[in-house]
Amino acid sequence: MSVLIEAVGWGGASLILSGYIANSNGWLDRQDWRYQLLNLVGACSFVVYTAAHSTWATMTLNGIWACVAVVALVRILRGERRKVSAE
Repeated sequence: MSVLIEAVGWGGASLILSGYIANSNGWLDRQDWRYQLLNLVGACSFVVYTAAHSTWATMTLNGIWACVAVVALVRILRGERRKVSAE
């Protein structure tokens, strides 16, 4: 079981890092469902990993991260676009 949990943790880290790199380099926009899906699956993977290791603060952070990704993903799939102020 330990190897599986470690694989889930590393997989989650890879997904979130891939999304960050893709967004930072302009390959995926934050309004792209694939970017939000990477964040959602990555954060959920971290929730499993951190729960297995009883690191509750990090688990809470990733749970919130996943919730933010769900909201963004739903908005994107509904066709809603959020405007960003240039101020």
